[in-house]
Amino acid sequence: MFMSNQRSDSLTTTRIEALSDGVFAIVITLLVLEIKVPQISADLAVNELPTALFELLPNVLSYIISFLMIGIYWVAHHNVFRLLKGSDRLLLWLNLLFLMCLAFIPFPTALIGEYPEVGISVTLYGAVLLVAAIFFNLMWWYAISIIG
Repeated sequence: MFMSNQRSDSLTTTRIEALSDGVFAIVITLLVLEIKVPQISADLAVNELPTALFELLPNVLSYIISFLMIGIYWVAHHNVFRLLKGSDRLLLWLNLLFLMCLAFIPFPTALIGEYPEVGISVTLYGAVLLVAAIFFNLMWWYAISIIG
């Protein structure tokens, strides 16, 4: 099934990796869509644009943090799957649950960017990252138990 235990009913990891890379790419793209260009009339832009851009700082910071977190997960995901020669249904489901959490990250990212000082937005952001970490670690531990 995996590195040392090839079985006839094992599944390749190719489709899992392709789907995962697609989800990672879409999630990273969705993050930046929440940063909106300020709508200021042309005659006021010279005076008001610097302030409007400064007000976007929480959105930009939450984007950067989430981009880096997703990037860390992408590298870790790549490292897990490069060790595997095959997969099974449980690994497929664990990966899907991890991707589901990952796909939700743009929402709390936008929320914390819009309401950085409100506790519930920070709590939700942390909770989503925690659940994603749990599913990633379950997937990793399962993969290690099979190959190790």
